[in-house]
Amino acid sequence: MKKAFILLASALALVSCEKDSTEYIDRPNRYIKLAEIISLPKLNYDTDNSPPDLRVDLKRRSASFWEFSTQTEINAASLPTFAVFPAEILVTDEIYEIRIVDEDLENPTDYEIFYWAFNPVDEGVNGEFEFMADGKLIMVLNYNEK
Repeated sequence: MKKAFILLASALALVSCEKDSTEYIDRPNRYIKLAEIISLPKLNYDTDNSPPDLRVDLKRRSASFWEFSTQTEINAASLPTFAVFPAEILVTDEIYEIRIVDEDLENPTDYEIFYWAFNPVDEGVNGEFEFMADGKLIMVLNYNEK
């Protein structure tokens, strides 16, 4: 019994001295700056039959308003086109909502063309989030890791 106790105590001492090989490595932060709009449905967006004035809005699901918006691409006649946020956006580990809208200054509300929800920390590969609809690639949101 005494030998078993000594062996157990020795084993516990050795285990407590070992370094944990599963140390946690922090992920780099992700920053969003640019959206590439690849394709849109063929619709009459404006009453004068002009192409849509495209803007991309982004927010955390917990927010009650669209926190970030790109500059508006006026009369986006040809695709793909790029929509740029005024500054880089540091994303956090939570659900975000993103949408593409046709902005019309004469209307009180913008026409929402597409809407998605995603987690920018868990999703995305090689600096890109891809957004699909009806089996087609609609938009790519680019991110940098720092």
